[in-house]
Amino acid sequence: MAINMGKRDTFAQNESISPRQLYRLYVFNLLGVGTLVLPNNLAKLGKYGFISIALGVFMAWLFMWIVSEVREQKKSIYDRSFGKTTHAKMLIYDLIIVIYELSQAAFLAWIFVKLIRDSLIPDESFTVVLLVIMAVCAYALSGGVECRARVYEVVFFFVLIPLAAMLLFALSDVRLDYLMIKDRVGVDFGIADIFAGAYYVFAASISVFNILFVRERTASQIRGSVSKAIFTYAGILFLLYAVLLGNFGKYSLSEIEFPAVVLMSDVQIKGSFFKRADALMLSVWFFTLFSVLNMSLYYAVLRCENFAENTGKIIFTFNKNRHSCSNKQFGSDRQKSHDNEKSTMRSWCIIFVIAVTVTLAYILESGGEIVKKYLGFLLCIAIPVIVVLTIGLMLTGCSAVELEERCFPTLAAVDIVDVGTDEITDKEVTDNKEYVSHRDVSTNENSGYIEFYYNMDKSYEPEYADDIKTAVDSFEDRLSQKADTNHLKVILIGKTLRKDKAAYSDFMEYCKTSKKFPRNTYVCIADDINDIFDNMGDYYEQKINKENHEDGEPIITLGTLLDDYTNEIHEIR
Repeated sequence: MAINMGKRDTFAQNESISPRQLYRLYVFNLLGVGTLVLPNNLAKLGKYGFISIALGVFMAWLFMWIVSEVREQKKSIYDRSFGKTTHAKMLIYDLIIVIYELSQAAFLAWIFVKLIRDSLIPDESFTVVLLVIMAVCAYALSGGVECRARVYEVVFFFVLIPLAAMLLFALSDVRLDYLMIKDRVGVDFGIADIFAGAYYVFAASISVFNILFVRERTASQIRGSVSKAIFTYAGILFLLYAVLLGNFGKYSLSEIEFPAVVLMSDVQIKGSFFKRADALMLSVWFFTLFSVLNMSLYYAVLRCENFAENTGKIIFTFNKNRHSCSNKQFGSDRQKSHDNEKSTMRSWCIIFVIAVTVTLAYILESGGEIVKKYLGFLLCIAIPVIVVLTIGLMLTGCSAVELEERCFPTLAAVDIVDVGTDEITDKEVTDNKEYVSHRDVSTNENSGYIEFYYNMDKSYEPEYADDIKTAVDSFEDRLSQKADTNHLKVILIGKTLRKDKAAYSDFMEYCKTSKKFPRNTYVCIADDINDIFDNMGDYYEQKINKENHEDGEPIITLGTLLDDYTNEIHEIR
């Protein structure tokens, strides 16, 4: 089941990257813009530029901390099942984020093409270079975050070690008189310019906003990894700015478009092998710019897809009678249709995002006042709106309206039923011969359909599907409110499922990968999972606590089962 889930949701679901991969990915994201465009914009500040860098890095770290807090409070921002009011809110959020991501992606694409043309292939047309880059980005989008994280984990040292070596070589050419030039605060520049420089550094680090969408990691893990990435970036930026200021001087540095690239061509290395060190070192900015560009496009596609889904859910609003006909079609058939629609929607979202990015990049290529106005939009509107939105989300917390749109089941029940039972026949799913599975001990396949439900009111019938993920998703789709499983007390597992190795293994894998149910949820085994009432979750919890306390026996939780299952499968291997 886990393999099938991966194939079906490759684009949007592979967010399970390690803290180390997250660290390396964000080092690339931060270096891409900062090292390329910041030094010449800070040059007029001279040695006071170091103060701007320190303040800007601190702002970026503080913003990262705020975003991680929002992510922890608003875990549902990635969910696809909301109430009507929340759908409307998410439309606004997604629209703002899409505009921001596309605006940033277009600027990055324009810088990327300009850098390649100016440094490598000046005779090549802007159109050809842009389309090639965007074609590579479109291909990379299907790989998701995990794929990029693995690539950058491999090339991390191959990129940073040459950069560090070139900076060390350049140290010999640093002139102390350039570094120690007398800067007159209030004459050459004012205090406001120092803070403006700090804002430029922060704006170049705004990619930390996208940790809002990182999944499968705790807030502490994200903060640790991204904090290390920010401090690594700060160290490299400090050293690079010092080397550039000492090599070119503040006035010359302010007039060079890409001083870091020019520095690479000025570094003298003995021998004849590295005659075009600038071309070799261009790979640093190729990887870093591609990383941050692809990240912006990736999250723009995700938010476009979410925007389209929420728009559809507002147009075709949920109603409580929907469940009366939802079970007439077999869950897997419905899931297959949903996956096809999702894949088609995703393709259109990729086309839309690429088309908008190319169009905006062409507009930027016209140059002159257009570039200034575009940068003004990014610095004065897009980025401040994102910051205000993030702070607003942190301050609002979980509002009363959001609580009204949630339900809090205390018990979840899951079992496996034979394909010929009355329940299955009543649901008219046996006509879907393509999905009917039969017991086959030799192949260890599931013996029937998964039956699942929460202990909601009796108007909600159990859901039947051929895998646990489809069953859970289909049942939650029928709820008039979003199911919040953080308050789940007990999981009731049927004996039939517990004895079926394949079905039980699938259920354990789902619990491990989805993290849908809390690890401290109590577990009960039942002959028939249907003989319960609405408040049995609280009843079972009290009963388990009382009996096990009196007998002195350990209480079995989902975490206990997951640990046993994980250790068992590793011992078998």
